[in-house]
Amino acid sequence: MLNERIEAVRPIAEKLHAAETSLNHSISLLGELISCIPAARSAPGTRMPLTAGMEACSSLAAAVSSAARSYCEVVEAHAHFAEDRDNLGLRTVSWGDMLDCPPSKASVEQETRLRVVKAA
Repeated sequence: MLNERIEAVRPIAEKLHAAETSLNHSISLLGELISCIPAARSAPGTRMPLTAGMEACSSLAAAVSSAARSYCEVVEAHAHFAEDRDNLGLRTVSWGDMLDCPPSKASVEQETRLRVVKAA
């Protein structure tokens, strides 16, 4: 039964990791694109107006902000999945992250209680 649960949730974990990776990549690419605009404007011999690309820069900044908010929402969903994982009695599985999954509320609450008891 445990193996069936693990196999049932594996696609969720894989897609979650892919979404986090994709959003990180998108944020990085948008930042690089934004930095290209002033570089092109100030390149020797280009003779571009000082305002060239400013509206595009503003739109891209809004896109970066939106992607960053999306990333935060996905990380929040990751924490909810971690809580579900704990409730289902499944083990933590790493899909290549350098850091552990976000802690579930249950594990944070238990850790806090244990610290209080230890301190007493």
